[in-house]
Amino acid sequence: MVLSLGADLFGVASIESFDDAPMGHRPTDILSKAKSVIVVGMKMLDAQADILPTNGNYFAISPRQDMYRGHYTFISQELDRIGYTVARFLEKKGFKAYHQMASTGGTDQRYLMGLLSLKHMAVQAGLGVLGHNSLLITPQYGPRVRLTAILTDAQMPPDTPLSKNFCRDCEKMCISMCPANALKKPIDETPYTIDKFVCHQYLNTRPACAVCLKVCPVGSHRIR
Repeated sequence: MVLSLGADLFGVASIESFDDAPMGHRPTDILSKAKSVIVVGMKMLDAQADILPTNGNYFAISPRQDMYRGHYTFISQELDRIGYTVARFLEKKGFKAYHQMASTGGTDQRYLMGLLSLKHMAVQAGLGVLGHNSLLITPQYGPRVRLTAILTDAQMPPDTPLSKNFCRDCEKMCISMCPANALKKPIDETPYTIDKFVCHQYLNTRPACAVCLKVCPVGSHRIR
């Protein structure tokens, strides 16, 4: 059903997989009797990301960033349409369903922390893994995806999380080319190290950035 609505990715995570999530940001903090987390993804157009500048001259070519942001917003709206349709379908079947939207995350601006983490839910739903760029990296499309999720008390069989490390042998251009210097080489066993406040401050001065998304080689059969 979900793929027929226009989605490219679909996965299910079990509620138990979020037991270690921060208090207040677990699915059961939103829907107390939730049993399943449905995660849906849509691919962004490659050419829409490829126009993003990586040469540092951001203000001179901000129209390219503006077009990327518009595409990003459009995909988010399409995902919200799909997510609502799925949640409403479940509700009609007698289940509770909460839709974590793609267009807004209920972000606490003090800590830059969303109500629920779509990318972490996608990892548990088997859609991809977290990369050094702090983004979800999918085998099919790399990080060029947007996500939405539905929490429900319907019991659904969960998918298996992926174990592949896409960043192990990468040149890590996402780190070296980050114009805000917000990304660092991960330490210990963490998948990524990012100063999200530096990233956020940088983004406030331009329509978009997403260099870390553009330069990621995973999922690319595309011509650079």
